[in-house]
Amino acid sequence: MIVYYLAASAWVKRYYQEIGTSWLQDLFAQNPTFACATLGVIEVTATLARKGKAGQLTSTALAQKIQELETDWQYFIQIQLTEAVVDQAKKFATHLALRGADSIHLAAAIQLKTLLDPDDQLILVSSDQELLVAGQRSGLSTLDPSEEETNPSAAS
Repeated sequence: MIVYYLAASAWVKRYYQEIGTSWLQDLFAQNPTFACATLGVIEVTATLARKGKAGQLTSTALAQKIQELETDWQYFIQIQLTEAVVDQAKKFATHLALRGADSIHLAAAIQLKTLLDPDDQLILVSSDQELLVAGQRSGLSTLDPSEEETNPSAAS
């Protein structure tokens, strides 16, 4: 089984058109297993709300996107911010100089990988280059939807 850990920078492309949206929509259409830290659903909600505030989404479109997000979230493996995840995130923040949210996403993905069957594959999906590099250095496979859409052979 392949599990796709979606960081918010990639996940938001599901609900707001930008480079990488088509690739991510195609991935969702395959009905794979997705995962994310609970922080991610908050980040995507906030991003959509800010786009609404900026007039990039109508109030009707915003409400619809938030509902789609909530529906999708119910099918995700939801990684809670446990003490172990928070401690690991602090180490990543300190040693890799990652931003706070990226540290949490990387720690959550690493935590999930330890819980998966050894035959399962975890892929960190993000459009944040610092997080992708940190993920690769931590032994994770990574994908950037923006790169995948513009260069289909760019998988790491």
